[in-house]
Amino acid sequence: MRQDPLTYRLFSRVLALSVVIALGLTSKTVAQMSNPADSSWTSFEKRLFELELATVTGESSGTIKRDAMRSVRTIESKEIVTMGAHSLRDLMRSQLNFEVAQDPILGASMKMNGLGGRSVNVLVDGVPLTGRMSDNIDLSQIALSDVERIEIIDGPMAVEFGTNSLSGTINIITKTDLAARHALEGTLQYESVGVQSQSVAWSTNSNGKHHSFNLSRYYFDGWSPSDANWDGFADYSADSTRTQLWNPKLQHSVNWKTQYQLGSWLIKPRFNGLFERIDNKGAPRLPYAQSAFDDRYSTRRWMPVIEAKHYNRDGTAWSILASYQRFWRSREAFSTDLTSLETAPLDATAQDTTSMHSFQTRGSGSVWKQGSWDLQVGWDVNHQTFASKRMESGTKSITDAALFTQAQWESDNIKWKFGLRKAYNSRFGAPFLPSALGLWKNGAQRMRLSYAKGFRAPSLKELYFRFVDINHSLYGNENLAPETSHFGQLDWSWAQEKFEVSSQLFTNFIQDQIGLIDQQDGTFRYQNFAQFQAQGIKVNADFRSERWIIGGASSVLNSQQKADATSAAFPRFTSLECSSRIEWKAHTTFSMGASLRWIGPTQRVVSSNFESIQQQQTDAYSWLDAHVQWKSPSQRWQVTATAKNLTNVTSIASLANNAAHASSSTLLSWGRSFNLRLNYRIESRRK
Repeated sequence: MRQDPLTYRLFSRVLALSVVIALGLTSKTVAQMSNPADSSWTSFEKRLFELELATVTGESSGTIKRDAMRSVRTIESKEIVTMGAHSLRDLMRSQLNFEVAQDPILGASMKMNGLGGRSVNVLVDGVPLTGRMSDNIDLSQIALSDVERIEIIDGPMAVEFGTNSLSGTINIITKTDLAARHALEGTLQYESVGVQSQSVAWSTNSNGKHHSFNLSRYYFDGWSPSDANWDGFADYSADSTRTQLWNPKLQHSVNWKTQYQLGSWLIKPRFNGLFERIDNKGAPRLPYAQSAFDDRYSTRRWMPVIEAKHYNRDGTAWSILASYQRFWRSREAFSTDLTSLETAPLDATAQDTTSMHSFQTRGSGSVWKQGSWDLQVGWDVNHQTFASKRMESGTKSITDAALFTQAQWESDNIKWKFGLRKAYNSRFGAPFLPSALGLWKNGAQRMRLSYAKGFRAPSLKELYFRFVDINHSLYGNENLAPETSHFGQLDWSWAQEKFEVSSQLFTNFIQDQIGLIDQQDGTFRYQNFAQFQAQGIKVNADFRSERWIIGGASSVLNSQQKADATSAAFPRFTSLECSSRIEWKAHTTFSMGASLRWIGPTQRVVSSNFESIQQQQTDAYSWLDAHVQWKSPSQRWQVTATAKNLTNVTSIASLANNAAHASSSTLLSWGRSFNLRLNYRIESRRK
């Protein structure tokens, strides 16, 4: 594969500089820590290994969620279980200001706070995922069997985690079981539409070392509303699995993680892998219905990562990370004889392979701490390559590099953090990106104030991609300009032992927003809008006791979009959401609960041609889930039954505000289903 010489040299030099800095810090630290006169080193060394993943995204080690400088939504593993979620797609449907849709080929897409998935940064243990085939990370490709929790932060986090986070960040934190000496866990899950998943996990801890391994499988035989007898097959005489809305899918995911102590450093190599196969069966060809054109899509993602963390006695830390990702997707097109079910490949023009490569190195740490002040510096380099016959010249590369610094001042009741990132993009000029965070503590109250400037350069796909088949026609645009944003949020919370109330008020202004415009003729094209702005408010209240958990939340989002500098802005659009949940614990072994979410009308932008861009409105809908859960007295067995989507929502309709276009629909779900999950765990506890 060809590499761009300039960007490759830049990446190589920054990586070499990272290694030099890391080695220098290591030698300096080891020299300091090896002083035999320092009697505190022994106890510090014993505690070092336990300081792992006890924080929220972007915070220093040891920071608890309540005192974090950002307002963070956290989804714990217990909630993942009770929702009967197989993938991140199932889970994000429950979150305020999230919209999740499904494409039979491209997978699950999302919107957050009125913006599409291209503006949402999806991380796994702090590493951004590669593989945006539909401008979104396919949420259905992210299995949850090895997930400890998920952290959601609104607004840009450009200083810490770079671009692509104009709307927010989702950080998926995988499990690191440090409590058990040895543990073995198996899970079986079945959903009534024909979905089945299995996983097995193993972990061990001994002599300052941790090892864990997780393997999961997901299989879906496809489903269609024409499935009259609920057997998981579309009732079509020529082929029982043909013309399904939801294509058959097979996924395998593997996660391996280890960490060990090396002097004053915690070394953490890890690996994430994905294999997916989707069978897309076409309609029988008329007039005789004896043959059809079919596709098979195969996806692989490999992500080896190595991270090193150094913890100081004063609570500060250095972190250095290097990762490589390879995302590969192929399309095999062939003809199927429906009388004999024999297949024959179509010509070479119908076949395609797309590969994405990403190299990243990132490091940050404290360089000066004096009294109430803490100064941190860091670097971030990401080099991406996109190769496909549907790309101009076959292969394109782009590099993002940045240096950043953050200064924090802290007293008993007040914290301030100021950040500045100087970015470089190999294709576009990148500005300085400032941020400011403030936290005020007063007894049970917390007040937070935040501001951040965001930047997102057009992706290689948005610039150069050309995708045309019988189902989709998608065109890039080399004349795109980068997106910039200004985000501000005011957050207030009050919490006591059983009650917690919080509210967030935010505003987001985006210039030159990039959108994939539906031409309403089967084609899509990327183009810049003049601006997008959104203001919103969220309110949340929770009550927790020994037996009961009762919570409710609501949000109001007001947004406005302008197509270009010369045209008038679209009318402002206000969308409303409400959610509630209740859970009752009979005792330590049995619990039951339900959750309800109502989503009001939302908006999207479409056009019938390049000159006429219009605003559409989608219908409102509600989503109801319920569950019961039983645990054995030994806590080894756990059985969870979940009734999902009891309101039986399958799709939502959209209609242009002026009724100039016919209505269309967005696929959401396969409707009402029932999920059964069985989990068994054996372990030996550490002394």
